[in-house]
Amino acid sequence: MPAPENSPFKFCSDCGGSAWITKGGHELVCAACGHRHFIAPIAAAVAVVLDARDRVLVIRRAHEPGLGKLGLPGGVIEPEETGEMAAARETREETGLDLPPEAFRYLCSLNNRYLFQDFLWPTIDLCYMARVQDFGELAHDPAEVMEMLFCPLNDAPLEDFAFWSNAEAVRRARMGMAV
Repeated sequence: MPAPENSPFKFCSDCGGSAWITKGGHELVCAACGHRHFIAPIAAAVAVVLDARDRVLVIRRAHEPGLGKLGLPGGVIEPEETGEMAAARETREETGLDLPPEAFRYLCSLNNRYLFQDFLWPTIDLCYMARVQDFGELAHDPAEVMEMLFCPLNDAPLEDFAFWSNAEAVRRARMGMAV
């Protein structure tokens, strides 16, 4: 049978076959060669960065998914990176704020879904907190970020966030899990 409509796999990555045996909601087996393909969570890092005035660094997304909605700096963890390294890299790439990985402390892990190439991928968002004295002069990447906001932690508009996991990370930071 062909791949289910909601599958990211159209052809087997081993033999190029297009007939599949579905096992549960997360495994597809090529009917021709038996090669197994999995839909597994993708690891991502999310940065909750606070300044000395307890303002959180929030971005307005410049691309889909969530174009124009709010978010936190973050993205996919690359090979050979730790979560802290990815949080530091994503924060630097998106906002220009250059912090070492050691500045980030684990906050929580949250499930999320991220639309990429017409498939809603499961992610596991590893959320980290960091503190800075002030945000100073930051230069955001316009391909990633429309604008940056410095919101009082308790006033960040959670309903305007593109992703539930980002809003939940801010909620948990409000509960006193400060760095």
